Amino acid sequence: MAKNPFLRSWYFGLTAFLVMAFYWGGLLYFPYFFKQAGISDSRIGLLVSIVSLTNLILVVPIGILLDRFSPKFLFIAGSITGAIFSLLFIFRPAPGWYELYFFIFGVAISLLSISNTALFLKQTGDGGPGTQSAVYNIGDVLGAGIGSEIGGRLILHFGPESVFWMLLVIAGLLFVFGISLPRIRGVAFHISEYKDDLKHPVSWILIFIVLVAASHAGFEHAGYILLQTEVIGLKPVQVGRLFLYISFAMALWTYVAGRISDRWKKQVLVSGLALILSGIFQAWSGYGKGFVDFLIVRILHVIGDSTFALLILVIAS
Repeated sequence: MAKNPFLRSWYFGLTAFLVMAFYWGGLLYFPYFFKQAGISDSRIGLLVSIVSLTNLILVVPIGILLDRFSPKFLFIAGSITGAIFSLLFIFRPAPGWYELYFFIFGVAISLLSISNTALFLKQTGDGGPGTQSAVYNIGDVLGAGIGSEIGGRLILHFGPESVFWMLLVIAGLLFVFGISLPRIRGVAFHISEYKDDLKHPVSWILIFIVLVAASHAGFEHAGYILLQTEVIGLKPVQVGRLFLYISFAMALWTYVAGRISDRWKKQVLVSGLALILSGIFQAWSGYGKGFVDFLIVRILHVIGDSTFALLILVIAS
């Protein structure tokens, strides 16, 4: 692991790229896979929601573990769990067990994303947290876009089941890159000491903003591809290409916002305004009529999304 803060942030940007490629490259197409398999819309919503519910259940226990053990260990454990999920769908595609499979997927995502972010925050050095956070977030959004593009092309040529092979390969890459992450021991706190953080009013503001931000993810995870394929009439490969273009726009805006964020004085306020912008165009997304106008609306939406994600990371650091 490089000692230079800028080079270090690029390595974490690469791991964030892989984590998000695993997350979005799969979760974007799972509803389409289930729809083709004849699973009902209500069960599709349940299966996708299991991922977020698992993260909600595990976020505090994993956070406590990170204060006591090396995040590197949890990251590697997450990559192995992700590989197990992929192998189950490849070799044991049992519809009656899908709820359990998605719980395993949720565990993998929780371990990977929380430990990677924790390691990044612990390693943030001099040179401006805004710039380093921008590099990290650029890897994040490009991973989502490129993972979605590859997934769409695999479905076009090899069918929906091929996505799970892609996830298995990404899980293997996560394991390899996880080995080179720094081994940092946490600082053990008694669990009662965490209440001191909650006494700070900004902590509650951030919790509320993050909660509201996460509420719109349900549409993007469960209904995003079905809206585009069933209502707008796009093909899965077009969905992947659209998301790729959106990720490029997010990466560009994240870089610009990262360069100027260190000079913003009221970052919590700006993140809240960005969330409002995101919500307005999230609602507007349902009225898209084709590839181009849907792309424009989603780019306007993700300008708010990426600003919010960047500033929350800066504030946390």
